[in-house]
Parts: sequence; C-alpha cells; structure tokens
Amino acid sequence: MSLIEQELVRAEENSTDARKRLAQTMVALQSRLKPSALARDAVEELREAAGELAQAGMDAAKRKPLAVAGTVAAFGAFLARKPLARLFRRKPDKA
Repeated sequence: MSLIEQELVRAEENSTDARKRLAQTMVALQSRLKPSALARDAVEELREAAGELAQAGMDAAKRKPLAVAGTVAAFGAFLARKPLARLFRRKPDKA
C-alpha cells in the first residue's frame, strides 16, 4: 500500500468519525430543542428566579421591616379603597 493510499484510508476514517460525532450532536440538539424540554427548562429557570427574588425580598424585609409594613399597608389600602371610601363618606344630616 502506498503512502497516498494510506493517507486516503486515514482521511476516510476521520471522515466517518466526524460524521458519527455530527450525528450524535444532532441527536442531542434535537432532544434539547423539543418543546417539552424547552418548557421544562423554562419552568426550572423561573423557579430559580422566583426563589432568588423571594430570598431577596426576605432579606430586604429583615433589614427594613417598617418600610415593608408600610408598603403592605399602602397596597392593602389601595385594594380596599372602595370599602374605605364608603366607610368615611359623610352621611346626609337628617333634620
């Protein structure tokens, strides 16, 4: 076997190996790009983000409890604005 034939055989083997690796990569990409896999990844990222946000909120509440209480009270007053307005509305005088 000549040197050129040996190099040709080696190149064909390299080509076959490269095709196998490419096929494996394509299978892996297809499995990662399935809608169910994408949705699962998105849910996991949202869980992590929500956990970090909740932890940051708890840390802030521990540092400044009065500010948090004031914010919660203001939000509660906003939600109950109509009943509060009826409560404080003047009633007509009966004369």
